[in-house]
Amino acid sequence: MELAKPVWFHIGREYLVYGIVAKSSKSGSVVVRAEDDGKEYTVDIGAVKPVSDMDPSQGVEDMIQLSDLHQGSLLRNIRRRYEAKQIYTYTGSILVAANPYTQLGIYAKEMVRKYEGQLIGKLPPHIFAIGSAAYANMLKTRNDECVVISGESGAGKTESTKLIMQYLAAINRAPSNLTTEQILEANPLLESFGNAK
Repeated sequence: MELAKPVWFHIGREYLVYGIVAKSSKSGSVVVRAEDDGKEYTVDIGAVKPVSDMDPSQGVEDMIQLSDLHQGSLLRNIRRRYEAKQIYTYTGSILVAANPYTQLGIYAKEMVRKYEGQLIGKLPPHIFAIGSAAYANMLKTRNDECVVISGESGAGKTESTKLIMQYLAAINRAPSNLTTEQILEANPLLESFGNAK
């Protein structure tokens, strides 16, 4: 196997790890430097798989575009986007969010206007795109819509819910503010369900 070749390899984790071939030997093994921890691992050549494509340095917006579609490549893509302060990533029409644990300033009224009425995938991944799609489908089909927000404790479910609610309140075109007030007043009720023991 050639030196400096990007590969996926097994090192006892539940997923493949991205690395670069550092040394090659004739004994049927290679030394691979893992991207995530910088350590070198001696790996059997059978546990190494060439990387199909070189993704952009900041990852891809929709993981369906990845040629190597497995848990390791998905995690790597999300990590690369997170490091570039791109916390949202699509997997088709599903939005994956990585909690930045800080304010990024990406929820201003300009963003609401930017995403209002846009289809998923027309603009970079964002929670407002999900709100826009749900609202558009509700108007089109005249049926209720549901946005499922799931994740582990501390993943940002409550914040994501608040952002969707704020988006829906901001695009409300009702002649009175009653609808906007009702949307925003529903938030404490939704939080109580989410935090119930």
